[in-house]
Amino acid sequence: MQSKIRVVLLDDHPLVLEGLKRRLEQESDIEVPRTFSNPVELIEGIERCQPDVLVMDIAMPQMNGFELGQRLKEKYGHTLKIIVLSGYMYEEFYKKAYEIGVHAYLSKQSPYPQIINAIKQSMLGHALVAENIWRADLEKLTHMERNVLRRVAEEKTNKEIAAELSISQRTVEYHITSINQKLGVKTRIGAVAKGYEKGLLGSFWEGTDDS
Repeated sequence: MQSKIRVVLLDDHPLVLEGLKRRLEQESDIEVPRTFSNPVELIEGIERCQPDVLVMDIAMPQMNGFELGQRLKEKYGHTLKIIVLSGYMYEEFYKKAYEIGVHAYLSKQSPYPQIINAIKQSMLGHALVAENIWRADLEKLTHMERNVLRRVAEEKTNKEIAAELSISQRTVEYHITSINQKLGVKTRIGAVAKGYEKGLLGSFWEGTDDS
């Protein structure tokens, strides 16, 4: 049985913490061992929690999120994924966060499904860049995502794709979600159409793309 994703939360607003914690724990594959109300408290207690993912605010007392993120990344590297939830949606903030190594920088107004998706995508190593920021990067699919998209275009089911690529059906679903987000679409059909439009699948008039 696959272990749950361990997520810790950091925010100085109790209502935000409680609401997000309650929603995340409705997910069968996520658990929230602890929440923190300030960065110093988190630094002192994070090792006991051994989280996979930290979801945190940027503007906090005692230490800002950029400084905290830098310290955590220097100590834990890729073993700790960081998702930022912020009310400051400025391009320079996005860039600074991604330079540190966060996996997603989202608005505090983001719906819960988007936050949950970012958490799960981070566990696959995907960095979700904010919409309208670095658009060219959004349209760059990983090698695995291209393989998944090619099979979606061949009208294969998630089960068939999982078998061919030796991954789980859940991982296929995560890849498809990432593909849709990067291409700015909401459906499999939309992803295929955009894939042809962007030259990711050759053209409708070509044969099988084996590149």
